[in-house]
Order: sequence, then structure tokens, then C-alpha cells
Amino acid sequence: MEALLSEIDAVLAEGRIPSISLNIRVDGREVFHATRGRARTVPLREASDDQAYDLASVTKALAGTTVLASLVEEGRLDLDTRVRRWFPQVHPDLEVRHLLQHSSGWPAWRPFYGGLQATWGTTAARRELLAAVLAVPSECAPGTRHLYSDIGFLCLLGLAEAETGQRFDALFLERVLAPAGYPDLRWGWPAAAATELCPHREILIEGTVHDLNCASIGGVSAHAGLFGTARGVAALADALLQATGGASNGLPGRTLHRLWNTPGPGSHTAGWDRPSEEGYTSTGRFFPRDARGHLGYTGTSLWVVPSRSSVIALLTNRVHPVDDKEPIRAARPRLHDAVARALGWDRSIA
Repeated sequence: MEALLSEIDAVLAEGRIPSISLNIRVDGREVFHATRGRARTVPLREASDDQAYDLASVTKALAGTTVLASLVEEGRLDLDTRVRRWFPQVHPDLEVRHLLQHSSGWPAWRPFYGGLQATWGTTAARRELLAAVLAVPSECAPGTRHLYSDIGFLCLLGLAEAETGQRFDALFLERVLAPAGYPDLRWGWPAAAATELCPHREILIEGTVHDLNCASIGGVSAHAGLFGTARGVAALADALLQATGGASNGLPGRTLHRLWNTPGPGSHTAGWDRPSEEGYTSTGRFFPRDARGHLGYTGTSLWVVPSRSSVIALLTNRVHPVDDKEPIRAARPRLHDAVARALGWDRSIA
């Protein structure tokens, strides 16, 4: 694994990504862990061995999709359930699967937070944001176009809370964290790696969520808000992987296996992503085709490879102190190639 450590150090030496934490699990056990770099640049704070990070959209896979899968596994709803069951104002053909597959027909994003200044962070803000989400007009019929959309997962947030009568953080604790053995994941984390000097909030974001729509409703959502260590992320993902293989650990393994194998009109399955088959892919050259994962805007990623019983959690704070996408776009495939070589995947691509 020395070559993998050297690659991490080489990426950091370029000075464009402050810190990297990488955890790899194979066959249910940790085979590699390293954290390098700076959690904050000014004033300087070195990254700790178990440094926490803002996971951004990795939340969609670990929290939003898993909570939804648990409701499917209970028989409370299914992928083809019409969303108008909860929200009659949406497109009549909109199904739960469309929200998960990013084929809802809604646009990618809206700055809902801009209208929530008076109620920022409160329960009222959550109600107001959901109302704004449901008022967004469709751009096309559901299921006809793939467009990665936070709006679909904000609708899922409202759906899960409406179906159960519980807040989403309580659902995640009860249905995901507790069965998985309470890995290191939480909503907000004071000692987390710093992210951006935020123009809107006029502060350095540290310990609270980077995503403004999520921040405006108190930091808990199905699309963003989760924080975790690389060990914690990998441990939860490994528990999910074990559940898909038949382990009786209280997690919705049968449904998650189904979601991983429910393709949509784009690269996404239901709630998770796949390596791109052509052009750029963040997984590099050697990941097997059955890999399922998710990226996070702050510089995080998670990949699960069922055929190799492997989990790779790669966390960075690439948006610190300013948001520059190019360094992480180059670093992800480079580091994933180094992971693949360390695990011998470069010699047998499945």
C-alpha cells in the first residue's frame, strides 16, 4: 500500500486540495486507512486520523436512498408508487423511482434558501421549502430525461416525513445508523474539515453544512447534510453491502440490491451512480462494472464493489477555502486508479 500513500501525498503536494482521508474495506474488514493534509488552512489545523468531513451528496446514497429503501422493504410504498399520493400538485405520472433515478422532469436546482431568510433553520423553513419544491414546474414528462436533481431528493425528504410522521434525522437514526451499529456519521460536526468561505453567509463554513438549501432548513435533508469520517462512511456502506448479500442486520438489503440494479435513463440506478461507460469517469480505469457509488460536491465520494466485496470511501475538503472543481476532477480517477492497483484490480477488470 506504500504506492497508494505516495499517490495521496503527491496529490496533496500540488497544493490544490487541503486534505484527503481514504478508507478501504475488503471482505468486511479494513485493509487501508490514511488521512493526510490540513482540515483548515488559516489558522492552520492538521487533519486528524479520523477527520470528519461534510459528505454533501453522498448523503443521497447513504441516507436518502436507504431510508426510502426501508419504507419499500416494509411494504409502505414501492418504486412505481405515484408521488401524488402524498403531494397531489405534482405531475400525475411522477413515481418514486423517478425521484431516485434523477428523471423526475424537474430542473437540477433552485436557490430556495433565498426566500427563507426570516425562518432560516426552523421547522417553518422546512415547510416553506417543501412548498416551494412542489411548486416548481416540470420541464419534461417524468422518466423521459436524466438530469441530476437535488429537487427530486428534496421531494423525497418531504415524502419520507409525510409517510412516517417523523423528522428525517430520526428516521435515519432508527432505520440506518442503529442497525449498522452507529458508525461515525451525524448531522453537523463542529470539528469537521473546513469548507468554503461562503459569500452568502459571509463566514468560513466549519462544522455546519455547505449546501445552502440544506442549511436553510436546519442541516438535515435527504440530499445533503450528513457528516462522517472515512471509517464511518466505509463501515455503513459495508453494512449495506453485507445486507444486499443476505446478511440479517436490520438494513433493507433486498430492496437496496434491487435499487442498485434498477437502471434509469442516465448513469444513475435508483439512488446510486455507476461508473461512466465512456468519457470521463471519477472511478478511473480499473473499477469493475458492478461498482455503485456517489459523489459529493465538497470533494467526497463512496464506491461499493459487490463482485470484490469492497468499499472505498474517499473524503476531501476540496472546496476549502474557495470552490475550484478542477483539482478534484483530476484527483478522483488518479486516486481510484491507485486504489485499484493496490487491490490488484488493474490485472483483472470485471
